[in-house]
Amino acid sequence: MKIVLTWRPLLAFAALLFVLAEAHELVHTGLGRLLCGCWGPRDFNVWSLCSTCATGRPYTNLAATLAGPAFTFAVGWVGYGLLGPRQPAARQSLGFALVLASVPFARILGAVFLGGNDEVYALSKFMAHPAAWALGGALVVLATVPPLVRAWAALRGKGRPWVFLAFFLLPFPFAAAVLLGALNSLLASGFLATYGILGSPLLITCWTAAVGAVLALTYRHLFTLGQPIATPGPPPATFKP
Repeated sequence: MKIVLTWRPLLAFAALLFVLAEAHELVHTGLGRLLCGCWGPRDFNVWSLCSTCATGRPYTNLAATLAGPAFTFAVGWVGYGLLGPRQPAARQSLGFALVLASVPFARILGAVFLGGNDEVYALSKFMAHPAAWALGGALVVLATVPPLVRAWAALRGKGRPWVFLAFFLLPFPFAAAVLLGALNSLLASGFLATYGILGSPLLITCWTAAVGAVLALTYRHLFTLGQPIATPGPPPATFKP
């Protein structure tokens, strides 16, 4: 499979990236709402339980904390299944998009190298931070590396290493610049900061609706992000009298 770097598949990939990022946060806050009966405050990447539930219920907080990465890892493993060597190119293309749009680099960077992220935070409630860091990092590696290996194995072509590295590394700074830099700054300034549906500020709701609409209009191009590489056929037969 060769990745096609044209604007339609890349736009679909970017929309998927942002939809999955918001879905990750909604899994956190949605489980908190289900367990607590109320929504807590949030922005584009930081959330907490509502005030009546934030203290005295540590296991509720831990469940909501672990739900986000569990969802993200599940997306990556769906991609792993779609990247099976016997799958058609269209499914492999979608699988590649799901694996890399779940931003495994961010999970590895946070848990393995920085000692943070949801995984380490949750484990640190049961053990010392160094042990939580080691165990959390190991779990993240086990959850992310097999889908990444299969995504790498599905690629072909001369630019294979650079294409893989681009899709592995670039989604994180791109998403961070948009969500944490631009949009969180707008939200902090009070722009559309009133809370609305799903316990989210209106800015988050409007952003989610916008990227969701883009994904709905372009999702079919996720099936063409990766194209099969034609294999040369046998040389034509020659006739010798």
